[in-house]
Amino acid sequence: MHVCIFSFFTDVDECALAAVTGLQACQGDAECKNTHGSFTCSCPSGYVMALNGKSCIDVDECSFEELCRRELGNVCVNTPGSFLCQCQPGFRAQAPACVDVDECAESPAVCDGQGVCENTLGSYKCVCRPGYRGNGTHCEDENECASGVHRCDTNARCGNIIGSYFCQCYQGFNGDGRSCFDVDECAVNNGHCEHNCSNELGAYSCQCASGYQLNQDGHNCTDVDECVALNGTCGHICINTQGSFQCSCRPGYQLHIDGHTCVDIDECKLQNGGCSHTCSNSPGGHACHCPSPLLLDTDNLTCSNVTSCKLRNGGCDHACTVRADGQVQCSCQAGWELGKDLRSCVDMNECKDFTNGGCEQLCVNHPGGFNCTCRKGYTVRTDDLTKCQPVCDPPCHNYGECVAPNTCDCPPGYPGLGCSAMCSPPCAHGGTCMRWNKCLCPPGWTGPGCHTAVCELPCANGGRCVGPDTCQCPSDYTGPQCLLPLCTPACQNGGRCVDVNKCICVDGWKGARCQIEPVQCQKPCKNGGVCVGLNRCRCAKGFTGNICETAVTTPCVPPCQHGATCSPHNTCTCPEGTAGLRCEKLTCPVVTTVVSMARAVRKAFRESYVDRCGPLGVQLCTKYRINQARVYLQAYRVGYKIQCPERKGR
Repeated sequence: MHVCIFSFFTDVDECALAAVTGLQACQGDAECKNTHGSFTCSCPSGYVMALNGKSCIDVDECSFEELCRRELGNVCVNTPGSFLCQCQPGFRAQAPACVDVDECAESPAVCDGQGVCENTLGSYKCVCRPGYRGNGTHCEDENECASGVHRCDTNARCGNIIGSYFCQCYQGFNGDGRSCFDVDECAVNNGHCEHNCSNELGAYSCQCASGYQLNQDGHNCTDVDECVALNGTCGHICINTQGSFQCSCRPGYQLHIDGHTCVDIDECKLQNGGCSHTCSNSPGGHACHCPSPLLLDTDNLTCSNVTSCKLRNGGCDHACTVRADGQVQCSCQAGWELGKDLRSCVDMNECKDFTNGGCEQLCVNHPGGFNCTCRKGYTVRTDDLTKCQPVCDPPCHNYGECVAPNTCDCPPGYPGLGCSAMCSPPCAHGGTCMRWNKCLCPPGWTGPGCHTAVCELPCANGGRCVGPDTCQCPSDYTGPQCLLPLCTPACQNGGRCVDVNKCICVDGWKGARCQIEPVQCQKPCKNGGVCVGLNRCRCAKGFTGNICETAVTTPCVPPCQHGATCSPHNTCTCPEGTAGLRCEKLTCPVVTTVVSMARAVRKAFRESYVDRCGPLGVQLCTKYRINQARVYLQAYRVGYKIQCPERKGR
């Protein structure tokens, strides 16, 4: 007989038991899984099992994970069970990694049509087209003329245009601008020159024949009047002619063979100059002379016997009379005496005789008379021209008498120079010295020598009167009368000095000189700022402004375009009519006409200016050219409608 013994063992669910008893089989984030006769603990993604087999430890993915591309400046931040990437500008967080933003794909017009966009890791670059240059993210027209990379001829002007340049030959040259050749202006109509034309490189000039000068028009010639400058180098008379000049001489001269100098003609060598007796030559003329007693007749050539005073005053210098015997008799005026020839008059020297002409000091003879003068220090008296009187400089005043040169006989009390009063010591500050050593002082001064100042208002607080109504104050006071106390150093911040070195402060300021600022802000400091003075805040990091009301922003990279503003976190706030990561897209249509004003077509056209439509109720974001605004309204009425982007908030 067999006895079968059955033994039944029931599995214990440790995971469920832990939920009932509160005694966890697995710890923390570990997940409990029951097994036959036991249980296992497993960890969720991002964790690993600890050595005890029951608890989970967070995995720091940032220690080995390369999805964030930290070598490009991105930041990996570990989180419980996972991680996240903080991406630099040019990258986009796309879980779980940072992926490069293809700016060229998102913003095809980022290079403004002036270059080809090439995406780079974390950024992009613009490969500029010929005629443009850039900084990698923008292209602009290259001024080939300014940079010198043009191929214009040296005799041509270089003009810059968008994307290129042009060459234009200078005036006086022909060619395509890259090769320029000189034009010979003299070959046609003599260059319009009146006389001679001279061709030059790129120009020409007109010259005039000798004796002419060029007019201001640069073409015509005018005769030069050589006689104006230095008399044309002529000795006597210069006569101007067209293109030249001639020299001529005054009577009595003849022109030298050089054509300029005039030479005297010796008339006496030609028939004795027409004289009946003696001929004497002189520059430019000659004279006839007669022996005594003959006289030169009125023809200035013939010598005749004198029988009356009618012919040349009878040969007398002064007076002529005819005596009873028919002979001519000459006489002289006072101061003259008859010469040996009994005709001429000779000066009589009145100063030669013992009387000295009646002069007290000096006698000076002159033709026909004399006058009296005086020695140095004397002058002729006005009441008697033969007498002299002494001269005193300065003159004798106060009834003094000049008795010798510069010597005065002065009355008592006036011992000074020129009989002036003399004060010892001298009168100061403009005082006037009076008789008997007395000073007449000006206003504001007094005392024997006018040395004491007068102050009508007395000087206070130890002040000293040093000038008319002028006080010299001690170091602690100031003002006209030394009544105002001084604070040294001065009271600050509106404080008032009320006594020596004592300030009264205002508006909460404190200290001996009101130098301690009150900690008081009328408007509270914002964003964690702290009041540190009178209406003065110390702002927390990242804020600025008088009350720390403005957040400090860093510039966007790449920069925002079309007038967009840079917002925090490197994002751009686009103005109306623009879009894209950097507001580089222009979303507004432009309406232009092609053939007729009655029909308008839509044309893709970028503009950088934002404006509004007319009275049609929609917003047109474009810069009108010439008359496009009117064209747009006409086109709208005939039924070709373009809806512009609505303004934000409408």
